[in-house]
Amino acid sequence: MSSLSLALPVLFACHAPVVEAPVATDDVYRHRPGEPLPALGAEARIDRGLRAAAEALAAAASTPDARLSPAAVRAALELGRYPGPARFVRVIGTKELPDSLIASIPGDAPVDVGWAWRDFADGRRWWVLGWSPRRLSLDPVPATVAAGRGVGVRVEGAKAPRLFVVSPGGSWKAYAMAKGDTRWIGGLREPGDWRFEIVDGDRVELLFGVRVGEPAPALAALGTATPLENPITAVDGLYRRVNELRTVNGLAPLKRFAEFEPLVREQASCLAAEGVAVHNSVLCPGVPARATQAWYPRGHFYEDVAVADTAGEAWETLLASPGHLANLLCADCTHLSVGAAIEPVLEPRLFVVWEAMAFPQGEPEPIR
Repeated sequence: MSSLSLALPVLFACHAPVVEAPVATDDVYRHRPGEPLPALGAEARIDRGLRAAAEALAAAASTPDARLSPAAVRAALELGRYPGPARFVRVIGTKELPDSLIASIPGDAPVDVGWAWRDFADGRRWWVLGWSPRRLSLDPVPATVAAGRGVGVRVEGAKAPRLFVVSPGGSWKAYAMAKGDTRWIGGLREPGDWRFEIVDGDRVELLFGVRVGEPAPALAALGTATPLENPITAVDGLYRRVNELRTVNGLAPLKRFAEFEPLVREQASCLAAEGVAVHNSVLCPGVPARATQAWYPRGHFYEDVAVADTAGEAWETLLASPGHLANLLCADCTHLSVGAAIEPVLEPRLFVVWEAMAFPQGEPEPIR
């Protein structure tokens, strides 16, 4: 990816010894194009939610070697009221936004961007920048409501949207969403965090939480340790966990489909190189596309993607998501391929791709 040189306006700053997370201008989630960022293409926008999330991470960086763990990033996105996955990178640099951070953003594509910094007493500046592909638009949703109140949810850009709502106690309910209409979710009485997931087809596109009662606490100080896990060992354990889950839910276990494991590993490696847990992109077309090019007959694919420090953490994020669980608990599935890869950066994360499949015309074979 070519490097870009950019003179960007100073929008915000975090200075030591700030320890509190910044507060968004208003307490709502919104996912609409923001201020243009022409140097990255016509579709790049500075997003207020990603900016607030970056500020939260900068405020939590108590030392120059503070690490952006996946858990910290998820918490910062919630504090910033940004309703989707995002990649954050950090660097110790000069007073100007480093070119290396700008070079990490894909150009000429719909993308949201936000950044912040923190100055330390020794004169060093800790920069953090986040970006996310913008696939759907979300009307403003309040992040905090009083007990018994409700929220309206409306998205644009989805083909077949569904809404999953998970209570603080873990029970959940699915709602159909008509294109262009607002789905009202009322009666949020149980105190705590209610999780909202918008699924388009079989893919979770937007994630956000609505808190009933007190606002969420500030982000804890960032750690510095970088846990590493062998991807091969991680995959073996995840196969077992999937089939244990299916057995508990009265479903047949899935056959490990070794033939597609190279495709799934390749997809996981591609996503790790890009640094964002999405199902497909220009550079990473997805397992179904890869399989169609070289195997026949075609099958039905149900895919989950997660990024975490460990396989156990990745698995826990899936268990908390009914949209992701629905893919692993597909009734017609018979086969499973899992792939994992380590992000090729100084502070690596583990990227995992689960591909549950059904082959109504029989197992595919290579096209010769």
